[in-house]
Amino acid sequence: MRVRVDASLHIERDQVPAKLLERLRRALSFPNPAYLDRLRLGFGAGGEPELLCLLEDDGREVRLPRGAIHVLRRLATFDGLYIACDDRRAMPAERLSDLPSPPLREYQEAAVARLAKVTQGTAVIPCGGGKTRIGLGAVARLRTPALILVHTLDLAEQWRGELQALLGLEAGLIGDGETRPGPVTVAVIQALCRWPEPELDAFLARFGLVILDEAHHVAASTFRDVVGRCPARYRLGLTATPEREDGLTPLLELYLGQPLAVVSHEELIAAGVLALPEIRTIETAFTYPYGGAEDYAPMLAALAGDAGRNALIVETVAAEARKGQTCLVLSGRVDHCETLVGGLREAGVSAELLVGKVRKERRKTLLDDARAGRLAVLVATSLADEGLDLPRLSRVFLAYPGRARGRTMQRLGRLMRPHPDKGTPVLFDFVDRLVPILRRHHVERRRLYAEVLGVPASALSVRRSGSQGERAAGGPG
Repeated sequence: MRVRVDASLHIERDQVPAKLLERLRRALSFPNPAYLDRLRLGFGAGGEPELLCLLEDDGREVRLPRGAIHVLRRLATFDGLYIACDDRRAMPAERLSDLPSPPLREYQEAAVARLAKVTQGTAVIPCGGGKTRIGLGAVARLRTPALILVHTLDLAEQWRGELQALLGLEAGLIGDGETRPGPVTVAVIQALCRWPEPELDAFLARFGLVILDEAHHVAASTFRDVVGRCPARYRLGLTATPEREDGLTPLLELYLGQPLAVVSHEELIAAGVLALPEIRTIETAFTYPYGGAEDYAPMLAALAGDAGRNALIVETVAAEARKGQTCLVLSGRVDHCETLVGGLREAGVSAELLVGKVRKERRKTLLDDARAGRLAVLVATSLADEGLDLPRLSRVFLAYPGRARGRTMQRLGRLMRPHPDKGTPVLFDFVDRLVPILRRHHVERRRLYAEVLGVPASALSVRRSGSQGERAAGGPG
């Protein structure tokens, strides 16, 4: 069976036996999270398909994601078929000028070498483990025009800064109203999604290497649409959190290839690459008559507006800021962030808001001030969950409940980057133990902390609000 390989796998329809087609369709179909969400909320299907099928069949040819080549080879053996590939992937004749080799740790060098050999795959490295450095190593080694796909302007600027500092490259930029492509280009993927398809395809064909940062997002349709159109010979995905709670984790491999390197937190802590943080649990007195799913959103609104709870957060953050710690306070609501910033300023602490409506230039100034130690506290929404480069960060405060595995790992990872100006980093987890569902969320977070840090959950210290002070671990957990 002949397979044409470019941005996807293409097989002439009459070459695919009916049984193989059905096996492929089953293997490449996944429950649709949007469909399930609508059913849970009582909205009905609303036109959403029950399954996401990654196999396309227009009657003339069958198209599969490029990373599905291993699935195709495995299933074709049942019909005694051998796969022969017609390689049409893009590898421009243009070469990048000689580039310096950025210093790489052993696992980073291994990932780059593996990519050069197998042409596509993912590197699963915890926050602070140097995922960006792997991307820079790939650019320097392969010396082919490269496209780096990101999902925020902050990440775009971080990549451009690293390319300039370590490789001496002035990278092009697509995003924030700018269209300045270059031999190496950093593109915000949401900007590319708005391009007409012929223009987008012509642009993507210019690159021999495509790198997707925060690669777990490839399961989202906008990311799939762009990555699935990239014909570059080399594909590299970078992520700290490959597991997705919506069941679409396999899409990472189907679009970007099998793992090139998988490194654990424990390995990086043992090697001195990451710092081991302390976890402190702060109990609040917040309560709410939660009765079911319909109460969840009103409960969170009440929580964000609870004066006593907010005062406890402000008091805890202010005490650490006055000790000279660099602090990041995280909430899921902009109004909550604004309330906390106001409270911190009233307490005489320098605090600034980092949310989506803050303009790019202002965000850059705030982050520069925090990196230099001129700003004590940043109060942020999920904007800070991915790609925040702040090694000086020594305190993270979880001021809003949640239990998402990937997000929790990202937040813990923010603290673990080593920096000469910080001692033992600390994560403060505010727990609303009087509300059963929020208490259960905290139990799940504690299990994840223990998993990441390699310590028993009972080793995590607990402090009650009010005058009760700290007590030994081992109470309600």
